[in-house]
Amino acid sequence: MGSKFIAALRCFIKRPADTMRLMLSLNPPYDSKAVEAVKAHCPGIEVERVGFYAGLFLALVFLALCVLAYILSLLYGMSGI
Repeated sequence: MGSKFIAALRCFIKRPADTMRLMLSLNPPYDSKAVEAVKAHCPGIEVERVGFYAGLFLALVFLALCVLAYILSLLYGMSGI
């Protein structure tokens, strides 16, 4: 799973608009322009899974930012300002 996740992440960095189109289309008839662009720029990747892995990455980033905000709020509350 690690290598597939890294490959999908690289593809997301190269083609963010197309991977977001794939991520937002929930049903199997994906946007044909996005599929072709991803296949052309990211060979050897499962197009069906790119949206899943990109969504997983964005969820992990969101979770990390929420934890950081919580820690900062605790530190600010401890300062007594």
